[in-house]
Amino acid sequence: MNLTTLIGILLARKWVIVTSCVLALAAALLLTLLTPKSFTASTDLLIDNRGLDPISGQAQPGRITSGYLATQADVIRSRNVATKVITDLALEKNPAIAKAVKLTGDASSDQRRILGFLAQGLGVTPKRDSSVLTISFQAQNPELAANIANAFAQAYMITNLELRIEPAKQTSQWYNQQLTGLRDELIEKQNTLSSYQEEHNILASSDRLDLESAKLADLSSMLIAVQSERLNSQSRSDQIANAKTGDFKSRAMDNPQVQSLAADLAQAQARLGEVGRQVGENHPQYRQALSEVDTLKKQMNLMIDVITGSLQSSVELAIAREEQLKTELANQKELVLQLSRNRNQLALLKQEADNAQAAYDAALARSAQSRLESQIATTDVAVLNSALTPSRPTSPKPAMTLVLACVAGLLLGTAFALGWEWLDQRIRHSFDLEQGLGVAVLAYIPNEGSGARATTGMLKKTGIFKEATS
Repeated sequence: MNLTTLIGILLARKWVIVTSCVLALAAALLLTLLTPKSFTASTDLLIDNRGLDPISGQAQPGRITSGYLATQADVIRSRNVATKVITDLALEKNPAIAKAVKLTGDASSDQRRILGFLAQGLGVTPKRDSSVLTISFQAQNPELAANIANAFAQAYMITNLELRIEPAKQTSQWYNQQLTGLRDELIEKQNTLSSYQEEHNILASSDRLDLESAKLADLSSMLIAVQSERLNSQSRSDQIANAKTGDFKSRAMDNPQVQSLAADLAQAQARLGEVGRQVGENHPQYRQALSEVDTLKKQMNLMIDVITGSLQSSVELAIAREEQLKTELANQKELVLQLSRNRNQLALLKQEADNAQAAYDAALARSAQSRLESQIATTDVAVLNSALTPSRPTSPKPAMTLVLACVAGLLLGTAFALGWEWLDQRIRHSFDLEQGLGVAVLAYIPNEGSGARATTGMLKKTGIFKEATS
């Protein structure tokens, strides 16, 4: 089938197409007249999604995501918001609602019907690349549509505020419960620290460990000095004991009297030897010199005994002092070790008290912040444009309905015409014979009727008609 054939079929069946268009327009007109008028009212809301916490001023990343407006649209469509609208407007007592949803008198059943009516007429549309949400509601009553749209906006703002406040209230209550335990724990830790300081006589204003450590160092120095003194006295006592046996070379005497006696004794012994060589041992001079030597030796031994006793007393005193210092040093070491253990324990108790104080301070600050958040009466939603009572219905739309009906009638009529032609096929043009029989048409006799004239005219326009010539 080519275009010429199609045009011929449509012209032959034009009354079918016209009838189809007329019937479609009549049906559309009847539908428009029978369909009740509906009015749509819309409210624009501006949502501040910058994500700033009103208490701390810090950013809240969850509120600046791309899905925030979609989430708020779901909140508006929620049953919680719809229930608030029903309560605020007392829709169960509204005559228009009673007529629209056919209330039965049963509270639960009527509420479900009203919720279905609200869900059916509600529309929430986030505007593209904007922070504006449009709440629209469609109803047969224009005033009812405007009231419900505005009521949805107010109910959403209240719900949005509740959704922010309720978690803050729960958090504040939880922190208040935790504060009691944290406060008791802090008091217990502080009391334990104070008791430990009192028990071990630890003053916060002085560091006793450093003082006792310095004292321990002094005792160690004193012990070393006493030991050195004892060793020196012992050495001198041993040297003096050697001097009593005549070994004067091995001694190291620092006493001037002993040194003087030792010098006199040496001179006397020298004179005794000289006299003995001159006069002999029985000579009075020799005996006098020998008596002088014996006298000096006795004085020397007596002086050595005195010095030895003194040195021995010094050694004994040094030994006693050394033992005392050793005992004091051991006690001081134990005291320093105990103080070190006490300081470590004190540091641990102080750290526990500081941790308890930090935990209590953090919980107290967070509790105060949660309490402020639970008392906030502002929301991040503002009404940009309130819904006004619409003056023109949004449906039905007669012009659009008639245009669509006309297009549908044309399409339906064309389909009927093609279907009819397929059931009742006819030869309408000369080339139909040529295509069907496979032979050339030499001439034909045109019909003088209007249909034939129209067909002939069409054939002339398409260049197919040929005059028969002899």
